[in-house]
Amino acid sequence: MDTLTRLLWRTLKPIMFADDPGVGIADPPDAPPAEAPDAPPDAPPAAAPFSWKANLSQDFANSPTVKKYADTKDGLNDAVKAHLELQKLLGHQKVPIPKGPNDTAAMAMYKQAFQIPEKPEGYALPDAEIPASMPGLALDKSRFAAAIHQHNLTPAQAKGLWSIFVETAKGDYAASVKGYEDTVSASANQMRAEWGDAYESKVALGQMVINKFAENAAMNDFVTSVMVKDPRGIKFLASIGEQFAENKIGDFQYQRHSLTPEEIQRELSAIRANAEHPYNNEHAPRAERDAAISYVNSLYEALNRTRGHALSTMGR
Repeated sequence: MDTLTRLLWRTLKPIMFADDPGVGIADPPDAPPAEAPDAPPDAPPAAAPFSWKANLSQDFANSPTVKKYADTKDGLNDAVKAHLELQKLLGHQKVPIPKGPNDTAAMAMYKQAFQIPEKPEGYALPDAEIPASMPGLALDKSRFAAAIHQHNLTPAQAKGLWSIFVETAKGDYAASVKGYEDTVSASANQMRAEWGDAYESKVALGQMVINKFAENAAMNDFVTSVMVKDPRGIKFLASIGEQFAENKIGDFQYQRHSLTPEEIQRELSAIRANAEHPYNNEHAPRAERDAAISYVNSLYEALNRTRGHALSTMGR
């Protein structure tokens, strides 16, 4: 019983029990002491931080390889993964990397491992498939194989590079031909605009110059391809042809550019007046007489076309 309770009890007891003197005034007994609470259980000791490297020997823990990995669970997993991958790699064939061109032993092992042939022919490159539209394109696969063999390419690399080379060459060839054709077309259009209807005959004269003086078909093709791609070349050949025609040199005497009706009449009159002209001379060489007759006939045909055109115009 605490002090305040005792004090109140002694003060109130005489009043409460005044009519009953037999009631003692002894203090009520103290309440039994409260039991002491049980002590809280001891907390478990704190767990030590995770460290897989702490379980390694000092030499292993200080290894540069081990130091690359963090001292955590993720670091441990990374280290185990690297070890497993290394074990898998060790199961493959080991090929040393040559230290240089003089490391012949390592180079021999490298060539054997990657099946690099001893000679360029060992690559067995397929023939290049060149379209018929590219007659001037020639690819030497023997020289190509010899070149790449110096750099120790594998067969797969050699075939892949050869394929790329062939396709690139064909693409370049096609682009070159397209560029040449566009240039020739532009030159022809320019001369057509300048010469009009006389373009065909002037070009024919120019081609006759080439045909006359070229030693063979190859030279003919070369000179033609060079001259026709520029208007200046076309004009040059046509000018020579016209000079030959005006001076009646060989076959050129029967090849003229477009003539007016008056020029045709003068030409026919001059031929008829010349008894020695192959057209009039029955004893002239057969080839010259035939060419002269064909030429005169062409003059009459041109004159008739001109007259027919004039009559049709009058009838409109």
